[in-house]
Amino acid sequence: MKSAIRAYVDNLFKDAPKENAVAELREEILSNLEARYDDCINAGMTPQRAYAAVIGTMGDVSGLITQVSGSGFHEEGLFEKSSPRSRLMKKYAYVFKESNIKAMKNAAISVMWLLIVAFYFMLNYHNSCWDTSWLIFIVGAALTVGFNMIGSIIRISRRDDTESRIKLLRKIRGSVSAIMWLAIVFFYFLISFESYGMWDISWLIFILGAAAQIVVNTIFKVLISRFTA
Repeated sequence: MKSAIRAYVDNLFKDAPKENAVAELREEILSNLEARYDDCINAGMTPQRAYAAVIGTMGDVSGLITQVSGSGFHEEGLFEKSSPRSRLMKKYAYVFKESNIKAMKNAAISVMWLLIVAFYFMLNYHNSCWDTSWLIFIVGAALTVGFNMIGSIIRISRRDDTESRIKLLRKIRGSVSAIMWLAIVFFYFLISFESYGMWDISWLIFILGAAAQIVVNTIFKVLISRFTA
């Protein structure tokens, strides 16, 4: 990605005057952007995200080029002074560390379950719907799978090799299947209880689930085949 950063900077200066001061400004900008890129990588960003974050700190440097070429003098640190967003990025880049992302994921899951338990008892004390209210725990299980899937996506997507991409797709396939079956169980009981005990036909939803599972497996098999051909 550093080659892409150099190409980006070269494009910025392609029409700039061929002067020593302008060349010094170019080197300062390139060095600064590469340092920001390294900061982002060390903070746990993927190369693609790091590149996007670095380029996102860029403003319009045409004014700096005009200023330097007009005076014939390059003030060291000129670009850094004109780009305050870089300081914000450096200050908060630690948020992208894997340990922090894992901690935030676990905190979100813990808070979610506390809210689910509180809502479960509040709902039953006010409406006494103990026969179906427990289904909210199936929703909680599905959300937990979703949070863990997001965590896996963030962790594995940091790597840019074929094996990691295959592993990521398999993780997503497993999570999608788990969420789908939890949803099927949820609607099975909901339909059975709320449809005057239609237990004699409500089980058919599991056949639909099996068909959906075949479709999911096929889709991910095709996606994975891109990296195994």
